[in-house]
Amino acid sequence: MLNRWVGILSAFCMLLANGAIIWRDILPDWLAGDPPPNEALLLSPGEKRFAQVGIYDDDDRTIGKSWTLSHRVGVGGSVNVKTTTVLEPLHLAGGIATPRVRVETSVTYRFNETTVDELEFRMFGLGLPVSLHAEAMPSGEFPCQWQVGSERHKFVLDSRVPVALGDVIRPFDRLPNLYVGRRWRLDLLDPLTQIFPQLRNTPLAPESVSIHVTDRTTISHAGDDVEVFVVEGGGATAWVAPDGRVLRQEVQLPLLGRLILLDEPYDDAARRKAVRDILGGPEDQPEPSDAERGRV
Repeated sequence: MLNRWVGILSAFCMLLANGAIIWRDILPDWLAGDPPPNEALLLSPGEKRFAQVGIYDDDDRTIGKSWTLSHRVGVGGSVNVKTTTVLEPLHLAGGIATPRVRVETSVTYRFNETTVDELEFRMFGLGLPVSLHAEAMPSGEFPCQWQVGSERHKFVLDSRVPVALGDVIRPFDRLPNLYVGRRWRLDLLDPLTQIFPQLRNTPLAPESVSIHVTDRTTISHAGDDVEVFVVEGGGATAWVAPDGRVLRQEVQLPLLGRLILLDEPYDDAARRKAVRDILGGPEDQPEPSDAERGRV
């Protein structure tokens, strides 16, 4: 009789353990739906949208800026989303110092489609080329090639993977149509793997993470109380206004710790200066008009 009860309890514990694994690792994938609509794809022909965030450390010191320009090219044209992110030098424990770097990403969507046609990622300031380039094929595959110095590698993604794309420094752009309980998957690029010598053996490839809208709350932003959605996943938390603007993000990163990203007015002069100071890329984004700045 005792052996029978031991067997029953053992089987019960195994079921509990397997259930916990399913709940933690498998169920979020089953429940994940489509990501929020990409607002860049809703732009009118010729319309542009500008956004900027300031990047701060745990002591509220400015350690970087990030600028995004979304542009639909004419009637029936493609949509291009360009982001420039600058990280200032950081002095970390163990005598580690990072260089001042600039990260450029460019994502192009075909007309009337939600999948990515072309992806370009480049990093400047390291003294060696760091890049990733990918372009959709008619077969539905998305071949990618990344380069760090003289080392080059290729891998292939499913064409659906880059529908929702961010990076670990700035995971979220705009997130409209949220509701508590919504889930989706986000593919994150990690440029930090190339900044720190200890991490440079890690491939420059997207990592898929589960994102979940967990709550609604009220925060203070720019002197006003704003009701927001709380979005969590991939080591990041975002506070998103009802119109989709990401007012605040917090990300927990290896070696860097917690970074805070705050929505700011767009300053194109600052972006252009950052490009000039960290050479290596064209200054091909036009300065916005006063009317366009008003849409930020």
